[in-house]
Amino acid sequence: MAWYSGTYACGHEGHVQLYGKTKEREWKKEREFSKLCPECRQKQFEEERERKNAEAAAKAAEMGLPQLTGSEKQVKWAATLRQELIDEFGRLSDFKKRVLTKRYGITEKDIQRIKQYIIKTKTSAKYYIDRRHQDIRDFIEEEKDGAIAYHKEVK
Repeated sequence: MAWYSGTYACGHEGHVQLYGKTKEREWKKEREFSKLCPECRQKQFEEERERKNAEAAAKAAEMGLPQLTGSEKQVKWAATLRQELIDEFGRLSDFKKRVLTKRYGITEKDIQRIKQYIIKTKTSAKYYIDRRHQDIRDFIEEEKDGAIAYHKEVK
């Protein structure tokens, strides 16, 4: 292990501790200093997150989606997660729709009903945050019965 000093791609000076063989350390050093410094990487990450949150909020307002509940930070994050879920429903290919309809015994119209059910009734930021790693299949499996019942009531 050794400490190395250098200049990051953003122009800031820094120090990194590297492990391994000397030859590998030189490669790791070059690789590390070819990136932004940790502070600039964090700033870039936060700016990207804020941009995504603002885009999601604008799309939600444009689409007339219900307001989410939770803390301000949770609502911003959950709005982005909700938009990603909406986008994922929109990207379903015909093949994947056929697979889902066969697997869950539902119709393509039911898939749209599930999406609408989630959007209209799931207004807690916690719902989207807790399910942020779920696949669309998990949402369909979890919400299909509620969505079908909800749409029967609405008619």
